[in-house]
Amino acid sequence: MTEGNGDKNRIVVAVDMTETGDHALREGMRLAKVLPDSELHVAYVIKADKDLHDAKKLDKLSDDMRTAMQKIQEHVASVCAPPSGEDPFTQETIVHIRLGQPATGIHQVAVDVDADMVVVGTHGRRGVEKLILGSVAEELIRIAQLPVTVAHPKNLANLEKSAKAEPRRPGEDLHSTGLSNRLHLEFRPRTSHISGLV
Repeated sequence: MTEGNGDKNRIVVAVDMTETGDHALREGMRLAKVLPDSELHVAYVIKADKDLHDAKKLDKLSDDMRTAMQKIQEHVASVCAPPSGEDPFTQETIVHIRLGQPATGIHQVAVDVDADMVVVGTHGRRGVEKLILGSVAEELIRIAQLPVTVAHPKNLANLEKSAKAEPRRPGEDLHSTGLSNRLHLEFRPRTSHISGLV
């Protein structure tokens, strides 16, 4: 994941102080903990119009940004705290507070820090509610110039497992739905040799 930004793995996580944002935050932290030399960039966007010029509103937004910074730092510490009995851990974490529209603000943070990926939650709205409210995750997927991971809470309770963990092999019966093979592959760096050229 470190291509293009030195030796750091930079993960931007969109937070919005909801359970959906908290799930994205936990997933982003999980990824940051397993990736070597990683930075977690927590992005919170305060909605504001681009062409805002009112001095009083700008002063209020400035106060809101300072307040949000403190709240987000406390929120990250609370949401990502290990469960009782587990060892404490440290993670390089940078909090970004931006003004604007959520998807574009989050994407701009990713551009500014040369991120490798963005993690965002989704409310899973459907139908008319989705049309009215839109989706930050959907817009990020559309505009992002880097991978976007949509974090859904894991809930497989009501889903039925296959009768066999592995699909049936060809020839077992005529109803085979797939084929899989477990391998241990070795991946080597590409060479600059171009086939057919001397």
